[in-house]
Amino acid sequence: MDFLCEINSKLKKMKEKNNEKLRNIKLKLIEKKKSIIAQLQKFSKKDKNIKDEYQTNFPHLGDHQDENAVEVSDYTSQLSVEHDLESELRNIEGALKKTSANTYGVCSACGEKINPKRLEVMPEATLCVKCSEMKK
Repeated sequence: MDFLCEINSKLKKMKEKNNEKLRNIKLKLIEKKKSIIAQLQKFSKKDKNIKDEYQTNFPHLGDHQDENAVEVSDYTSQLSVEHDLESELRNIEGALKKTSANTYGVCSACGEKINPKRLEVMPEATLCVKCSEMKK
């Protein structure tokens, strides 16, 4: 009987430790999400027509061609950054959904476990390295 109690106690501790890790991961993902949204809001606004998308603010063109060229160049750069941040935001949302569904750390493509070291570096990862490379 003592053996069973000891096993149950160890299992309970392991579960508590895993729950704490998952809470920390969720907090990390939420902080990252807030940071990305703050970055996006510096140069874009939420798209009213497309959910979870942003629109980079287009500059007001003036009378001088050289100023307009710089503004259009800045816009193009910001547009690229917007797309990258939106992609990262989608990955974070996907990872947060996986934490709620108890599937966090499992590759969305092949179903294998994602290397914990990968998740430490990139907690929003929803694909293992192999599937991520195949996607590229």
